[in-house]
Amino acid sequence: MSQVTTSMAREVSLGNRPKNEPQFIAPGEPQYGEIARLDAFIFKRYLDRVFWHPRPDVLRFEVRANPSPVGSIYDVVAIVGKGEGEVWFAEDAVPTRWDYVAITESTDGLGRLQREKAKADGRLPEDYVPFVGDGPLQDYSNLENPEEVEQRRWAVVNRLREANRLARHAAGKR
Repeated sequence: MSQVTTSMAREVSLGNRPKNEPQFIAPGEPQYGEIARLDAFIFKRYLDRVFWHPRPDVLRFEVRANPSPVGSIYDVVAIVGKGEGEVWFAEDAVPTRWDYVAITESTDGLGRLQREKAKADGRLPEDYVPFVGDGPLQDYSNLENPEEVEQRRWAVVNRLREANRLARHAAGKR
């Protein structure tokens, strides 16, 4: 994870997918751009869930396309606000593997990419309508394990509580 610090925020590069998940396709390969972009947006949504949808001035995640000789390389960047953002975000809380929701979103997205390619190649009729529709990627967060949701929310709350306790303790020593 690389970091850039500005006066108002710190930026942490997180890659385009959890670090223990192998790349599905290498940069420069056909369809890399579409698949890497899909992975990055799924990872961003996953991070929003993990960090309990913080206010954008505290913590937000952005997908960036960085130019390279083989095409854009996608990266999810955490923009960590000074103060509360430093408490809200914990690098050790960044998931290292996909969860069920992200796997489902990826499967849906890859299926959509394959249908688009098959249509473009003439292997599907122009009027083909898939069973799940051709709209934007669906929100599968309702498939999330409620216990995991609660664990992640309590992890954020506990980080905030601990920071407040330490701040009160430091203020009491003065």
